[in-house]
Amino acid sequence: MGYFIFLSILLVSLTGCDVQANKVSWESQGINLDLSKIDNVVKSKDNNEKTKYFNALLVEAESNNPIAQNLVGVVFENGYLNQKKDIKKSIYWYEKAIKNNNGVAENNMGSLYAHGNGVKQDYEKAYNYYKSAMSKNVPEAINSIGFMYFNGFYLERDLKKACEYYEKSANLDYGLGAANTANCYFEGWGGVKDKHKYFDYSLKAAEKDYAPSQFNVAVMYKKGEVVDKSIDKSVYWYKKAIENNEPRAAYNLASLYEKGDGLKQDFDLAYAYYTLAKDFGLDVAQKKLVELDSKVVKENIRILKNGDSIQIAIDDPSSKWEIMDEEDYLKNNGR
Repeated sequence: MGYFIFLSILLVSLTGCDVQANKVSWESQGINLDLSKIDNVVKSKDNNEKTKYFNALLVEAESNNPIAQNLVGVVFENGYLNQKKDIKKSIYWYEKAIKNNNGVAENNMGSLYAHGNGVKQDYEKAYNYYKSAMSKNVPEAINSIGFMYFNGFYLERDLKKACEYYEKSANLDYGLGAANTANCYFEGWGGVKDKHKYFDYSLKAAEKDYAPSQFNVAVMYKKGEVVDKSIDKSVYWYKKAIENNEPRAAYNLASLYEKGDGLKQDFDLAYAYYTLAKDFGLDVAQKKLVELDSKVVKENIRILKNGDSIQIAIDDPSSKWEIMDEEDYLKNNGR
């Protein structure tokens, strides 16, 4: 299990998912640069709000605010806030921020070169940007250097050093670094196998909302591995993973309801969670749906939106509800 999950983690660390905005609040010229505010605007369906925010952000960047400069780079790299994706403009603004000593922009430039996003792939340049960002304690960059050691990209392959960098990143509160560190302890890549540390770092990553680690923690609580067995905690972490569209979590939770394994047997809820697993991309769940078909009234099982949550509603007198808090599920599955 650890090896499979670790490969998934590594793939994430050199993709666009590694692009970072600054994790501080900075208000100037009437614009709020708090990351949560930016995230809300990006997710907003109000195009006027997006355009208005971008224009204010651009003014702030042009006034030489390095945080705003990096954010404008992120906008152009990803095509956020009604802007067309434009890597040249993204690089322009990252370089502006770098001149103002912004380590997060250095990390983002490193990511561009690491996976050849709009530029020729160049691991040496990526490493140099990551190294400079690391000197400013940017945990994403430290994790990426670990990735380069792990795979032998530009640097000589060294699993022990890779794990050292992952752990440094994890100790700076970076979820992906914690997940990678967990798997170092699971496999012994850093020289030591330690299931307790595997759990501890998996839990750190889970608390940072990293879905594969949330799934792993749920499995450990279910089996009673390293920690005391707890169905309640297992279900909690399965549901957290489901909020992040983790199909295996939906499948496993469905199985608990189907078998009555630590939970009251409930074919309706089992069917609903198997449906989620299938919708999240786990094709094997289709077989379970066929098996349960005769045991449920499908028309009575509804997955619907209620505010910012997804609810599973069973149309019967007992009125069972399962809350998953995953607004993106509707967007992703067209419901």
